[in-house]
Amino acid sequence: MRRGILSIIFLFLMLSLCIFSIDSFQSQKQVVKQPEEKSHWLLLHRKSEKEFLYYGIPGEREKSGLVKTFSVKVGTPGERPTPLPKLLGREYWFITKKTESFDNPETAPYFLELDVPVTDEEPYGPEPYNECNGPASTRDEQCNWILPGSFGLHGVNGDNTKLSDEDQGSSGCVRHADEDITYLYRLLDPQKEQIRYYIEDI
Repeated sequence: MRRGILSIIFLFLMLSLCIFSIDSFQSQKQVVKQPEEKSHWLLLHRKSEKEFLYYGIPGEREKSGLVKTFSVKVGTPGERPTPLPKLLGREYWFITKKTESFDNPETAPYFLELDVPVTDEEPYGPEPYNECNGPASTRDEQCNWILPGSFGLHGVNGDNTKLSDEDQGSSGCVRHADEDITYLYRLLDPQKEQIRYYIEDI
């Protein structure tokens, strides 16, 4: 009789221990975070016209390594600027595809497309977009990008004067030296990874 009671107590203790172990395991499973996926991402300092390529956790410089820095030429400030994602409720743009553009003197040799909204008629970009608002005597209410098509990163077809301080800038795109856009074209593949493009107005 006593042996039977001891056996029941032993079984009860073993069962309790199993239940406790399962609960502990499930609790640990719930707090374990999924590993963050690393990828290439870019950050543009729009006013200083510097662009930074990182590899790591998108948007987190402390969890990413700086791969390369580029001097670029952005859209004409106050008229045809490179659009800020935050003015359209976004944190960043995505690079959605890359193409050869050897036959286009404005963008050759390569074009990396951003998912900035565009229209089929003027102003050819996001609308409304209120960055160009100002006194009626000096500025239009709406920014007016003069060229139809997508916004993106592209080359200068061998004409480095398009990167100079004297040049007014592009119609919203980000110009790169041909060797720099070639480097980005060969390195980045939006079909294989999500490539975020952040812009800070500094």
